[in-house]
Amino acid sequence: MFITSFILFVVLNEPHQFSMLDYWERKCNGGDMESCERVEDAQAGLEKLARLDNLAERYGNNVKRDDLEADGKPLLNVAYKQVMQDFIGAEHEIGNKELNYDDADVSYCADHFHNYWVNRKFWWPTDANGDPSWTDIYYYIIDHYHGICLRRYFNKL
Repeated sequence: MFITSFILFVVLNEPHQFSMLDYWERKCNGGDMESCERVEDAQAGLEKLARLDNLAERYGNNVKRDDLEADGKPLLNVAYKQVMQDFIGAEHEIGNKELNYDDADVSYCADHFHNYWVNRKFWWPTDANGDPSWTDIYYYIIDHYHGICLRRYFNKL
């Protein structure tokens, strides 16, 4: 009897997974305006992430490997400039004018990124064939630019 009761207790009390977005939506539906703002911010973030996914996929599919690889190694500093022009251009197309392409800043960040991955780590994101994964590299470049370079070296953002 005890074992049956325990099993029923565990089955009936199985934790249900839900996200913070679900939680905020429920609170928003209940009238909590702060939760409504969080839902809007989260949805905007999801839309931005979807745009980034599309940009990275497009870049990875259309990259000219001959221009971006030498002796099997990626020329990350060259790719960095291309990626940032692509990303900032796409942001401007949708009306987001917060970032502008500054050649001096991007060049510094590009060299920093290339030296870190190629000269210090001696590896970079690769695909199943062992070739540089330009889709993944796109994500890493955007993350580096916003998360490290602008913040740490230029005290921006």
